[in-house]
Amino acid sequence: MASLALRDPEERADSFYRFSVKCDRLTNLKIASAARKAGMSVNSFVQRHFETILDVAPASLAAQPTRFDAPSFARRHNVTIQAANLWLSLSTHARNGLVQRSLKDLAADVGVPRVELLIERLVAAGTIEIVAPSSGLRPAIYRVPGEGEASPQPSGESP
Repeated sequence: MASLALRDPEERADSFYRFSVKCDRLTNLKIASAARKAGMSVNSFVQRHFETILDVAPASLAAQPTRFDAPSFARRHNVTIQAANLWLSLSTHARNGLVQRSLKDLAADVGVPRVELLIERLVAAGTIEIVAPSSGLRPAIYRVPGEGEASPQPSGESP
């Protein structure tokens, strides 16, 4: 039987390491609930989060100013301030320009009971795109281009 402690660095290169996470019952319930909402197992959900801990922030997030000016964003894109705050929430949670969050979580982020109308306004303004609509328990996936990256304009219009 081979030893688990491999001395050769090349043999250890593809090894996997296991970590344990301690949490109280309430946190465990919250993690399990979030995993169900995401349509994932609890282990997959925690693993997905763990893989992002040491990731470097995407360039689009690094380029954004530290303070978001919702009124200016709303004027520039002809949307409400609540819609601007929803865009901020989506862009904050976006990874590689894509974000998948439940409508309930988005509404909690913005502090409103429903966000469907705000999402429609952001889509109409071209500030987000729906990549995949929601289906069953799976939340929709949105593409959130950085503010400098405009969505493609309809033909015949100039930017």
